[in-house]
Amino acid sequence: MPKAGPRWLLYTTALATLAGCTGSITTPVGGDTIAATAAASPQPAAAAGDQVLSVLQLPFPAPSGSALPATRQRALQAALDRAVRDSTQLVGVTAAVVSASGSWTGAADVDGAGVRLVPEAMMAIASITKTVTAAEVVFLEQSGLINLDAPASTYLDNPLLQRNPTVRQLLSHTSGAPEYITPALIDTATSDPTRSWTAPQALSYATDPPGDPGSPLMNYSNSNYLLLGVLIEKITGLRYDQAVRRDLFAVDTTRMVVQDAERPVPPLAAAGLSPEGLPDAVPDGIFVPDRSLATAAGAAGGIAADAATLAGWGYRLYGGRILPSARTVELATEVAPDYGLGTEIFEQPWGPRGGVIGHGGRTSGYVTVLSVTPAEQLSVAVLGVGPGGPIDVIAKRLAAALRS
Repeated sequence: MPKAGPRWLLYTTALATLAGCTGSITTPVGGDTIAATAAASPQPAAAAGDQVLSVLQLPFPAPSGSALPATRQRALQAALDRAVRDSTQLVGVTAAVVSASGSWTGAADVDGAGVRLVPEAMMAIASITKTVTAAEVVFLEQSGLINLDAPASTYLDNPLLQRNPTVRQLLSHTSGAPEYITPALIDTATSDPTRSWTAPQALSYATDPPGDPGSPLMNYSNSNYLLLGVLIEKITGLRYDQAVRRDLFAVDTTRMVVQDAERPVPPLAAAGLSPEGLPDAVPDGIFVPDRSLATAAGAAGGIAADAATLAGWGYRLYGGRILPSARTVELATEVAPDYGLGTEIFEQPWGPRGGVIGHGGRTSGYVTVLSVTPAEQLSVAVLGVGPGGPIDVIAKRLAAALRS
């Protein structure tokens, strides 16, 4: 789990620990055969009786356009209802499951304004935005436009890069870049909810000196991803939203938008209360949680989506349907403990059955998680309204309901 950095806009939740191992991934006939090795110290052999998956097919099959059987849908909805009932911090939740055998969406309880939630309600996805930013950077690597192991200063001139971290170190939070989300930024961002921030404006609040790049430990800093957003714009000559929509959002992403260049599509779920001691968002009915917080988050956390679209994104991204197989593995290979490139590694994804990858996040009044189990070709997204709560546990319960 990230150990450093303010947890206001873009708090990241780790769901489990990495079990490092080595495996091979074989794509269907006509695809590549590639080997994925986790960058981790050797781990003990699997305990007797553990089922270990040594071969995984990428890409996943196309996600099914059919609904899951009615019995499964009832089990999923019951699990969602129970999870919200048991939570003391979440007032309502939407969720979605996408798999090769069927899909499901559901909602439970209300949003921050007391309005009954519907599965289509859009919310801020917070740090899950990092999966999009990382995928775009790796897409540009695949296109030969970026070298992940070159100093980021090769492409950008910014004082936060004075110690020459590589692009890969920005992606993995090992760059030493100081955090821009500071009390001063929070005070300014919440004083005018209608303000639209640029990345350079937000990064100006990262006033601590940069640390040494390349530490084996993660120093989680949202500045890394604002810098990557600027890098994407510099390399492509496009705005961040234009680049990701051109390169990544070709399928079923009309309800996944980059704020404030794009507006969320109603229905919107009003934000709930923020974590204790932090200011609440000021809903404007246009952006989530509001324009200022969304744009201050930018390429580190400014995207909004509904649960079904987010689950579909996770299925396609980590199922190798957006990037080539080798690049998909690159995203999900550990660089820092429990973290790859814009990807949390909850368990080694190419090893023990049940391994999970994805990302979690929190912004003012929302808490979110995207959880993909490659061995089961399953993507689960959960979007919650409130200051916190066991959003990871809800994702696990939904996955368990499918197996019961």
